[in-house]
Amino acid sequence: MNERIQKIISLLLKEPNITISEMMQKLSLSRRQINYAVKLINNTLRAKHFPEITRHKNGTFEYDTSIRLLIQAGKEDQFGELSDHDRKVLIITYLILKTSYVSLNHLTSFLKYSKTTVISDIKEAQKFVKRNNLEIIYNRVEGYSLKGEKDDIYKLATKLFLNNPNLITSDLIISITKNRTIAKKATVLILDIEEKFKATFSDIYFKALNNLFQTILYRSQNSNCKSNCPSDPFITETNEYKFLKTYSGLENLDNVDLKWLVLEILASNVYDKTNLQYGSDEVKILHFIHQIVEGFKQKTLVQIDDQKQFEKRLMNHLRPACYRVKYELPNIEKLELNNSENHQILFQIIKNLIRPLEDWIGKTFPKGEVQLLTYYFGYLLASTPENRDINKPIYKAIVVCSNGIIMSNILIKILKEILPELNFICTMSIREFNNSKERFDIVFTTLPLNTNKIQFVVKPNMNYSEKIGLRYRVLNQLKIEKTDKEINKLLELISRYANLTDNQILKADINRMLLKQNFDNSDNKKSHNLLSYLHPNYIVLNKDTNIEWKVALHKAIKPLLKDKKIEKRYEFELQRQINNPDNYSFLGTSISIPHSLPKTGILDSGIGFLVSKTPIEMPYNKTVNIIAPVAFSHTDNKLKAINQFTSLAMNKNIINKILSCKTSFEVYQIILKFVEEEEKNGDK
Repeated sequence: MNERIQKIISLLLKEPNITISEMMQKLSLSRRQINYAVKLINNTLRAKHFPEITRHKNGTFEYDTSIRLLIQAGKEDQFGELSDHDRKVLIITYLILKTSYVSLNHLTSFLKYSKTTVISDIKEAQKFVKRNNLEIIYNRVEGYSLKGEKDDIYKLATKLFLNNPNLITSDLIISITKNRTIAKKATVLILDIEEKFKATFSDIYFKALNNLFQTILYRSQNSNCKSNCPSDPFITETNEYKFLKTYSGLENLDNVDLKWLVLEILASNVYDKTNLQYGSDEVKILHFIHQIVEGFKQKTLVQIDDQKQFEKRLMNHLRPACYRVKYELPNIEKLELNNSENHQILFQIIKNLIRPLEDWIGKTFPKGEVQLLTYYFGYLLASTPENRDINKPIYKAIVVCSNGIIMSNILIKILKEILPELNFICTMSIREFNNSKERFDIVFTTLPLNTNKIQFVVKPNMNYSEKIGLRYRVLNQLKIEKTDKEINKLLELISRYANLTDNQILKADINRMLLKQNFDNSDNKKSHNLLSYLHPNYIVLNKDTNIEWKVALHKAIKPLLKDKKIEKRYEFELQRQINNPDNYSFLGTSISIPHSLPKTGILDSGIGFLVSKTPIEMPYNKTVNIIAPVAFSHTDNKLKAINQFTSLAMNKNIINKILSCKTSFEVYQIILKFVEEEEKNGDK
């Protein structure tokens, strides 16, 4: 089965509602090419007595999920039809695993392609490895060999294996090495590591680790050249290194082999990790994480329930990310860039917050890694208590994700947002799912599962259209769509004036339109600026030469009480917060911004603003000139306002102008001009 057919089948399984036009765009194929491929698929299905694929007039496809068996059948044939890229990758993989010379006959027999084709592929492979500081050398007597530093060979192997998981499998490696003993040893080693550190690797990384371990162990066993390179202190201080250093059967590994075994572990995403006996590197990273979270709270005015637990979960993602970034290794988990205004603001906040961490590892985090962190913190914003649905759903659902803990958490939060009608119980890896006894009605999964439960194949980085399509399919299949009655009435009305040829297709199209209109997607909400919450009548000038902080807070919050933005108890909550020695509610050196959760007495959004030329003595030896109690009933579209407030607080020139004002109106005019300038600069 060729690569094109595999891609078409995979796309149909992932996006059951896809149209032929969307497929043409995603696969860069013509309509004729897709129709021909579908014809070939149907020929195979017919021969196997499986239901065939049919295409409707509106461009959608109808098919049975048994088409996934064609992919499995295709894998049984070693390779089938390979692309130029795949042949190049397989040649390099073969040379990585073979420490001696390889003849042209070996490669043609391995790939089952002509000598002319393989020689051309080797030339492309030579260009590729050269970009990775390696060289494919040729000896007329013995053939081809991959030469270079062992570090560079293992780095290249990691990139190739992680980026081509469907091509480079454990079975492929065994077919090259002819060594099942090492394959078994690699699996046992990974399981022992999971047991020792109470960790579970994500499904994708578990398979990649197995392949990489086999490669390192096989090369070590079959190479006469031992490296005497000094140990890397960034690696040797970890608990994982200390464990493998004394692990039975690894005594003959040199420093580079052992380093890369450990590094592959450190850079792999874990689905979960409960062992809290941290090594020195983990203690440092946890310290950076605490700083990041505290900075996030201050810049977004979000309070985090069970912050310590949140920081521990973040450690499970950020630690592997540090090692990937430092040693320039790829991350399997990727997200498409979100261009919404809120996301761009949040992206910049996270990028600034991780700079101390970047200084520690000596490398800058690439956009993809920052993107994952941004989504994680973004969904923390979106999942605050005030945004959660209080109605208890009927159906129980679980999420099975083959990626790590960050992706799993992002995916379940996306699904909760799309489908508040369902009760999402938990996330699992595929290995956990296969052994689970959890009771549920529906499973959302990143890969097809062998289960008799209702399942929907999804991906973590769904765009807006895909979210709409998923919601439509789920609600229709579960028969809980709320717009059914309205649609039937509309169809009755239309049928009075027009002849309908296909009521079901029209009904589906109307349903999609209504869902799209009603679907609440935060990415499409316009972000409000600071002036949306700070009104002229909320600004108070203090004329007392000596004012106690509780009195100042009361004066600042009084306009919000009068305007029914808050309840009286919110003032007492802010007093309690200010009196806390761990209070972090300050912006710059002159502004206090006490704030709390909506459940403590917020009715609507608003910001009070008291200005005092005389410094106000706050608890624990802090002084401010401005107290600005903040009340946000929701946090999803306030990031622009918060960002502008932070910029204002850091601008000493603006603060001095505000302190010199004689009226509230003058203060408002200064803030108005500042916000207009910020908006103008933001549009450039």
